[in-house]
Amino acid sequence: MFGKFRTGLITSAEGAEHIPRSDKQGALAIVQSGGLYKEPSRNQNMAFSYCASRATSLPSTSMIGNIVWNPPGSGKVLSLAQWQIVIHVTSATCIGITLGYSSQGLTPTGTTVADAYGNCYLSSGSPAQCVGKAYAIATLLAAPTPVMPLFHNTAAIATTGMEQVAGDFAGIWTVPPGYAVSLCALGGAVAASGMTSTITWEEIPE
Repeated sequence: MFGKFRTGLITSAEGAEHIPRSDKQGALAIVQSGGLYKEPSRNQNMAFSYCASRATSLPSTSMIGNIVWNPPGSGKVLSLAQWQIVIHVTSATCIGITLGYSSQGLTPTGTTVADAYGNCYLSSGSPAQCVGKAYAIATLLAAPTPVMPLFHNTAAIATTGMEQVAGDFAGIWTVPPGYAVSLCALGGAVAASGMTSTITWEEIPE
């Protein structure tokens, strides 16, 4: 017969204490609760950009939609997390939305700040407590290069209806200092006031 023993408590990164447990083979069992981004959000490392009722342009130096810039010298990289998009105005030539990136070593010009952006720890304020800068409109040094299609859009969106489209970049894309990412239209631009979107990211020291 095997004896039972207790080695102590396991303290999580957020400060909670848990009793060690094992599975039927004796391996340490760990349960993650509260969602993938709970811990970085609680530690004030998650940020968001929200842009409401904006036309969204094809990749160009004059971007409209949702643009996130990591300034040179920020000391952090932006690890892209979740995105949510609704197209709510008929956009006959827009066949979808893609993620694009571009080198941006200087502050974008001709900017309109995102409708809301900042830390996902909501009491931190907006736009306080995050290094990333977010814009609804910005003139960039180079047109974004598309790297991932996000979804297909139907031209009859205003009459057929469309639920919110969402996805998770899951940290696949990392934005280093001096680079920007943008939501870009495919086929043709989204109609004026036609798209509302949110991009979230985690800020990680280089």
